[in-house]
Amino acid sequence: MARPLRVGLQGSIALTAILLLALASGTNAAQCYKYLAQQDYPFCLQLDSNLVLHFRTVFDDGVEYLELAPDGDGYMSWVAIGISDVGMNGVDMNVIIRATEGYNWLAADYFTANYSMPMLDMEQNAVLVASPDFDKDNHTLAIWRRPLDSCDAEDVPIFRDVERTIIWAYNYRSIWDTDKFYLANYTRGVMTGVRLAPSGTLSSNVSSAAGGAVSVSSLHPPPSPHGRWNVSGPPAAAPPPPAPAALSRNLTLAMPAFAVPQLNSSVACVNLALPNDTAYHVVAYQGFNTTSYVHHIVGYVCAAGVVPPSLNTPYMCGAGQAALPVGCETVNYVWTPGTGGFTAPPAAGFAMGAGSATFAVLQVHYLNVFAVGKVDASGLTLTYTTTLRNNSLGVLTLGNTDLRIPAASDFYTALPNICPAACTAKRVRAPVTLVSNFYMMNGLGVSALTRHVRNGSAIQPVGRINYWDYGYNLYQTVFPDSRTLLANDTLISLCSYNSSSRPRAMTFYGLRPQDELCFNYLTFYPVTAMPDLDYCVADTRKNITTCATRTQLARMAAAGANDTVQLQNGTKMAVGILNITAFKSSQCLLHDAVDVTAKRKPNTKAAVASVIVVPLVLLTAGFILWTKYSKQEEMEALLAKARAEGLDAALADIPE
Repeated sequence: MARPLRVGLQGSIALTAILLLALASGTNAAQCYKYLAQQDYPFCLQLDSNLVLHFRTVFDDGVEYLELAPDGDGYMSWVAIGISDVGMNGVDMNVIIRATEGYNWLAADYFTANYSMPMLDMEQNAVLVASPDFDKDNHTLAIWRRPLDSCDAEDVPIFRDVERTIIWAYNYRSIWDTDKFYLANYTRGVMTGVRLAPSGTLSSNVSSAAGGAVSVSSLHPPPSPHGRWNVSGPPAAAPPPPAPAALSRNLTLAMPAFAVPQLNSSVACVNLALPNDTAYHVVAYQGFNTTSYVHHIVGYVCAAGVVPPSLNTPYMCGAGQAALPVGCETVNYVWTPGTGGFTAPPAAGFAMGAGSATFAVLQVHYLNVFAVGKVDASGLTLTYTTTLRNNSLGVLTLGNTDLRIPAASDFYTALPNICPAACTAKRVRAPVTLVSNFYMMNGLGVSALTRHVRNGSAIQPVGRINYWDYGYNLYQTVFPDSRTLLANDTLISLCSYNSSSRPRAMTFYGLRPQDELCFNYLTFYPVTAMPDLDYCVADTRKNITTCATRTQLARMAAAGANDTVQLQNGTKMAVGILNITAFKSSQCLLHDAVDVTAKRKPNTKAAVASVIVVPLVLLTAGFILWTKYSKQEEMEALLAKARAEGLDAALADIPE
């Protein structure tokens, strides 16, 4: 096998010049479909200039797999591709490892719980199909598979047409078992909103894992750069059929040079005009923030014919301050910093213009913990068209405003928010298509789940996030089997928290930095099938759910209506007694359980058994692989015994 080419000073200068020229010309050293055919791998992501990721789904012996084929420029020593629900928290990470130079490659399945160092998964679900072999072409190409849904609590399930986050990292000429302690020092990045199993594609059928060695040359690349995580948004979707430019326009709704109050938290609104010359559909939107104090943005629209006062003038609209203009309470748009954009399905859009909303209220929630003076112009960019779609979108708010999170708890699930069958029986007039979840919690949030119950039995959840990451969010497409809401269905929302950072104080619902939230903004269509329901939030301790529209509630509040009046009018109703079994899929029970967060106890046997996974690192190079929970001294003694007497002898010394 060819050895790496050693270059002297002049060679290094020449190589650097070539690389700088490539960067200046905007070319990528690694390119999609340079060594693989697009007909074999219909999807490819450009992760950075040195790494691309091809992927596809395949059937093998009745199991559906995600097949990953990263291709990196140069002579890499390891490549890690991680998948998470939304961000950097709770990553299911597969790694190809060149144990020592000149030896075969290995695939290993790792995971992270919270933001920890990657730990070896007890259940290895990554299977290497083709490994790199450095002898020509100067690139690192490997292919491996993992099940779409392995039923392993430490793996992230891949659902059809549901977004996931890709976390990637790699390094040149180093050892993974050293690097994994310090991943922040190596080339790495994040790409949000990736659909790894798009619904419009069919899996390839294969009889067995096929493939062979993939060759690259031995040119030694430059050192990998150091720096912060590279964060990129979702990959660009396939362009829609061409349409006249005049039919697609952008509208910016923004705070007009608003001086952010020097308070810990505040809420400001501004009333803005919308295009009104004809009927439109908003088919996409994207939020933006011009200061670091934006917590989230909500776009309300006014009913047809409603004209709010005082246009273009910001005003304070928090609790106890000015209310939203009457008739302008309908939520259409929700965004938090770190979130990508929302794209409507082809069948629907948000109604705007003649005959519907001609005015909007932009509401911005600020957290200004250090009370610094800033001028803000954050807002939303709407993409709209005169080519109307068949349906209009709406947003159903599910959540819990009765949060009482005890102090010093590493995992606490708040009381469930129940939108009961009695509510949907009364308000759902025809089948409703559920489009996307948008969860909102604060810094204590750990996980979120929206269960779907039909005829007393749980079906596949509407959505869930096992590991909430406050710094990232996305519009998560509803899980495939729950995309239709029928009359008499029940929706149950659950949020879980970690309050170990607050050893003394209980945490309550609210908008201040020290408060917590539990909401799911569920986009749906058509509005005509559910015109009297966009807010279903329970007071679980009273066993009552508010089942209404925000406009109905605002009018009752303005009239001073009490709970008795609302109960008589049917805007509040009893939840009733629920006895629901867990959702049972054909594979596993993970997705409807309240807590599937990985919690590992010390497992020395697993650590020693990992000798099987990377034996060359342990036995040839002398490195010691040990899990986060193992004692190094104990590991060293056991590994010494494994070297002297064999692995079975070492394992026999470990109690069950």
